[in-house]
Amino acid sequence: MLAVAVTGSSWAQAQSCNVEWTGNVGDGQWSTAGNWSTHRVPGTTNDVCILTANGTSGSVDAIATPSIAVHSIQVGQGVGLAFGSETVSIATSLTSRGYLTMFGTTLNATSVDMQSGTLVGGGTIEGSLTNNGYLLPTNGETLTVTGDYTQTSGGELSVNFATTYPPALVVKSNATLSGTLSVGVNLKRPPAKGSTYTAMTFGSLNGELTSFTVEGGGTVKYTNDSVVVTFQ
Repeated sequence: MLAVAVTGSSWAQAQSCNVEWTGNVGDGQWSTAGNWSTHRVPGTTNDVCILTANGTSGSVDAIATPSIAVHSIQVGQGVGLAFGSETVSIATSLTSRGYLTMFGTTLNATSVDMQSGTLVGGGTIEGSLTNNGYLLPTNGETLTVTGDYTQTSGGELSVNFATTYPPALVVKSNATLSGTLSVGVNLKRPPAKGSTYTAMTFGSLNGELTSFTVEGGGTVKYTNDSVVVTFQ
């Protein structure tokens, strides 16, 4: 097993890794065996640590990888990891303090824990998601969480609005909310006064957002299954 030096109590409790990203080849590609400490692309028994990202982009590019199946993944602070439209199967957890990107990805994991950093894009997380960072579904895309969604006091959900956009976040199970909702609009083509936008939906709800901001002005209300923004 490789020893991993990290800080923070919950981070320190994460599983040790048995394969670590080195980026020695320099192309930034997940699928390049020489970028890994074992000189093999990680497989189903591997606990993967990506604590630094050498290469031209400062991130690990798994966009073109047809499929990924590992035991766990840890992403370090300031490190990027980008998934494409493939299926990513993680037997236990994805824990991140870095920058995650999903391009229509199906991400199957018991839990995705954003201890800090960002998650950008759209797709489906087949499991639970905890957001203590910055969650930004990209324009017109929806991030679906089939399990529970927990947004902590340090978490933010940021969405950008256009008239044809579906909900940015769809939670099939329970949403536990705190933290911030930030709604951006195109001020050159602002929404009509009094128009509404469903920012997120959920199966059930615990708690409420601590604060919200709506560019150009607006209010936020809760229904039985959604968070709805009314523009002013």
